[in-house]
Amino acid sequence: MRKHKKINALFQIDTLSQLSTETDSSLDIIKEGLKRGLNIWITNPDNLTFYDGRVSFMASKVKDLSLKLYKSKKIFLEKFDFFFIRQDPPFDMKYISNCYLLEFHQKFNKKPFFINDPSGIKNFTEKIFPLYFHSYMPKTMVSSSVKDLVYMFKKHDTLVFKPLYCKGGEDVYKFSRKDKHYLQTFQMLLSKYKSPVVIQKFIEKVKYGDKRVILVNGKAVGAVNRIPQSGAFKANLHLGGTASSTELTKKEINICNLLGSVLRENKLFFVGIDLIDQKLTEINVTSPTGIVQLREICNLNVSKLIWEELMNIV
Repeated sequence: MRKHKKINALFQIDTLSQLSTETDSSLDIIKEGLKRGLNIWITNPDNLTFYDGRVSFMASKVKDLSLKLYKSKKIFLEKFDFFFIRQDPPFDMKYISNCYLLEFHQKFNKKPFFINDPSGIKNFTEKIFPLYFHSYMPKTMVSSSVKDLVYMFKKHDTLVFKPLYCKGGEDVYKFSRKDKHYLQTFQMLLSKYKSPVVIQKFIEKVKYGDKRVILVNGKAVGAVNRIPQSGAFKANLHLGGTASSTELTKKEINICNLLGSVLRENKLFFVGIDLIDQKLTEINVTSPTGIVQLREICNLNVSKLIWEELMNIV
């Protein structure tokens, strides 16, 4: 990095009022950037305009660590060194359209560097991406077929249903083959989301934890173990799960190493993967979380690692 070069970074995030200033990973990265003297701006997907080969945003510069903002103004995307795509799913047509427009910008402009690349986000969604590595997953089917659902129940006593494009455990259900309501819920998910459903073998050992592993530029840099509340099966922290320190097993390290080259190849710079009982369940490429927990529990500053890695790119 040139000594006197002022770095400019734009974050495409959800509305600030929706985010927790204490636990949100995007805000943690923003604060670390401010501490380094970077110019940090924020915007959201609704503020994007594509015209004549360029993307512009109505964006606001962040004043200081209080996260107060200057008045918004129109600014062209190529003026930035880094662009963080950090809005939460659902991964719907609005999200996909945003990625398409950012891809067009890349065709005509060298800057900025994307975290993560819009093509990578578009092509490798959270719950479909792991299917490339299905031998490392619990048995998983993606289907709209009741007949195939029944087949899965013949093979496995308990299954988990997940919508393809949501986040944070939303509309995720667990059923045993003896439960009378699984078909009704399956059909509800098909109707509500207009897409196939993930049908996955339930892993009993989730009660011992669901590991969130953070990968930066294809390298695993830290992990926390999220343990569900007693009697629950969802380990999401916002649903009552608790986080604790953890170590990766040899098998889990091998999974991370396997993923690393694929992530780098597809310019997926900042990724969070989920592992239950040494099995891969999700690969989060949109807005992975866990940074704050890693710092509080493991004394690991992932935001600092992210900026240090990015500084080698400029």
